[in-house]
Amino acid sequence: MRLCGIVAVLLVAACAPVLHGDVIQYKATFGIVGEQPVGPIPWLKLTFDDGGTAGSVDLKLEAVGLAANEYVSKLYLNLDPVLDPTGLAISTTVETGQLDDALLYPGADAWNAAGTGAYDMWIKFASNPAGGGVHRFGAGEVARLTFTGPATLGATSFAWDSGGGINGAFPFAAQIKGINGVDDGWITESASVIPEPIMIGLMGAGGLALLRKRRLT
Repeated sequence: MRLCGIVAVLLVAACAPVLHGDVIQYKATFGIVGEQPVGPIPWLKLTFDDGGTAGSVDLKLEAVGLAANEYVSKLYLNLDPVLDPTGLAISTTVETGQLDDALLYPGADAWNAAGTGAYDMWIKFASNPAGGGVHRFGAGEVARLTFTGPATLGATSFAWDSGGGINGAFPFAAQIKGINGVDDGWITESASVIPEPIMIGLMGAGGLALLRKRRLT
């Protein structure tokens, strides 16, 4: 595809009306670096659902395959490049467990994780061991994070990759702690999204910024 064609596609996509009512789901089945959780895959499920409501997206997090004492410490997400992550707000609803509210640190391409490129959102979970770690997001627990923002925000706004690093490009990266009691590791989807060499050659270094994040289909 020629550069002008790529730019045209991006401009059309940016101007196209946003249709809500989508659901995007990711399943963590791949260990990026560090130790892998000892439980069965998927270790973690992420389901984005905008429920047909403009400007609001519900993220259901399920620690379905984490073992006892394992917990999610950090979660990194991508966002449609036409949206400003600093314009989002987040709220936490706990379905099981006693999870403390998650903290959102937004910034376009501001966060790097496990050699997989740049992410737009860093979500921090409780790691305090008090009470046996009851406020952590751990094995078998379910929580919902609700993102609110502009009317163009929808579930597909989170269907982008991290642009890529030495360990690949992914839609999300999660740090798991407490593996084997003391170890940690990074997990994500099983398929790594890596820009094609021919695309890199056609775009050149100056044009790569246009495709740093790619829509996942």
